[in-house]
Amino acid sequence: MPQSSGTKQSIDAITRAFEEAVARKFDELLATSLKQQGFTATLKSLKKGKLAVGEMMSVRGGVAEKKTSGLYDAALDTDEGPLFLEDAKPRVNKSTDPQWIQSSESYPFATNAELDIVSADNLLQQLAAAGEIATSQLIYQVEVTRFERAQHDVLLPLLWRYILAHRDSNNRGELAAAGAAIRKYIAVVPMNRMGELAVLLESGHKSTLPIDLEIEVAKMVYRNFEVSPPCTLDTEPELAGRLWEMVQAYINPRVLLRDKHSAVTSFAIEAIVAMRSSLAAQAWQAASDCPYRWFAELVSDNLDNLHEKWRQSNPEAADWLGKLRSQVAVDA
Repeated sequence: MPQSSGTKQSIDAITRAFEEAVARKFDELLATSLKQQGFTATLKSLKKGKLAVGEMMSVRGGVAEKKTSGLYDAALDTDEGPLFLEDAKPRVNKSTDPQWIQSSESYPFATNAELDIVSADNLLQQLAAAGEIATSQLIYQVEVTRFERAQHDVLLPLLWRYILAHRDSNNRGELAAAGAAIRKYIAVVPMNRMGELAVLLESGHKSTLPIDLEIEVAKMVYRNFEVSPPCTLDTEPELAGRLWEMVQAYINPRVLLRDKHSAVTSFAIEAIVAMRSSLAAQAWQAASDCPYRWFAELVSDNLDNLHEKWRQSNPEAADWLGKLRSQVAVDA
């Protein structure tokens, strides 16, 4: 029997309502899934269409400011109105040698008055005079100033003294300055002394290193060995062991999603591999076995990038890394 126009319209309305309900339910399930995954998805997943991509906005203009923490604040003018970002983390693909720290160019939005730029010799004198009670502003000035290699013997013990004095601080400003001191210390310390950093990560200290500082140590260790791959295996076993302890503590699925734990864990794994440690296969395997696929992909992608960089600077190290990937893939 032919359907009346009214009946057909009713059926169409019911069908549209059903489709809309299904779409809403899918969005709810997707949101729940992302929440369980720590609101995290990799670009690889998005490009492959594994997850729905949010609505894009066109940016007509705006400004961004790099903070001393390395994060960015931004004010953007979009086609949907003003958009403000706070503590945004940049994606840096280029490999910058941490052993070559530039001057105030690292802080392009800071004024001379804010940095109170003075000579490297003058800064060393101020830091030596202030000792453990150096102001955060002075530490930031030291971080963005380039020192000659002849000055490193004076600078390093002063920075180390400050780090040890403030590593347990409960003051956020002092911890931020301690992070700056750690970055500068690791940037200028000779590669054959990198093992000294194990002291900062030892579990026997009266209190564990705050996670913000753990991130700085693991990140800077990775970046140093990324640029200067070791020519021999297992050159810093004690430091690798401390990093491995961090990985074992944080890779637990109940812990990994806590604030900043996935960041420090990924940096620690990548640092262990970049050091060509005897623990490299175990560390990489731990990432591969993680139930959060976005985390496994993140580590895998970063180590793929490391392989490409090493191919240019040290083919032998790149071959070792390629064999390590095959070993992890076989064991998976």
